[in-house]
Amino acid sequence: MAIDLENIINYYVNLLIIQYNNKEKARKTIELNIRTLINDNIVCEVQDAFNLETAAGEQLDIIGNYVGVDRFYSSISELVGEFFGMTSYSTLGSDTTVGMTDFTGYATDVGGFATYEDLGAGQKLDDDDYRFIIKLRIVQNNINHSHKSIDDGLFQFFGSDLVMSANDNMTMVYFITGSAVDLGIIAFSKGVLPRPMAVRINGLIERDKPFFGFTTYNQTLNTSGVTGFTDYTKGFSKVGQVLTYDKVITL
Repeated sequence: MAIDLENIINYYVNLLIIQYNNKEKARKTIELNIRTLINDNIVCEVQDAFNLETAAGEQLDIIGNYVGVDRFYSSISELVGEFFGMTSYSTLGSDTTVGMTDFTGYATDVGGFATYEDLGAGQKLDDDDYRFIIKLRIVQNNINHSHKSIDDGLFQFFGSDLVMSANDNMTMVYFITGSAVDLGIIAFSKGVLPRPMAVRINGLIERDKPFFGFTTYNQTLNTSGVTGFTDYTKGFSKVGQVLTYDKVITL
């Protein structure tokens, strides 16, 4: 944290003995000496420039370089244009596929072959999203990859927005809130979601409300992620959903 430069200067200026305390030149001399000694606070300002919560642009790129993750990723983009493909009589002329040409249209007909390059588009994260990915890499770099250390590391940065759950069969899943699903998918693809060695991440589960589940007397119910039956006091106002396979996002 940067020091308050003006408060430091005032502190030392006010230490002048009474004969010089009200002398303008004496006060300016002390102020100049203090500014010179601490170099206008540049050391602290450089330190704060690489604060993960406030860094921006190239500063974040440098932090990402230190922890080992960049801001670029590939996404599946919508195909734009007309591409070669087979069609049928019922869809002829109604879709964007084109077929063989003939002598009359060889110079004017458009179309080409769709390739993987057409499907994969290079993308660049903005500062806020890149900060999310950097935090995941920091967790990954600084834990022993036990379940507890993963939980503690994730909670430090993300609270209950990103939660890991082990399946007790050498696989695990991540529960993620709806607002961060796209970032979760990017983190999944970049390999920055923490996991113990030899444990496979089955996928991401979008959690916009608690999932239905049971608990026992000796367990504390985490109401942020699990809900049970309703009762007459809540009626039909209690929210929840059933976890199904179609809610699991896999790559």
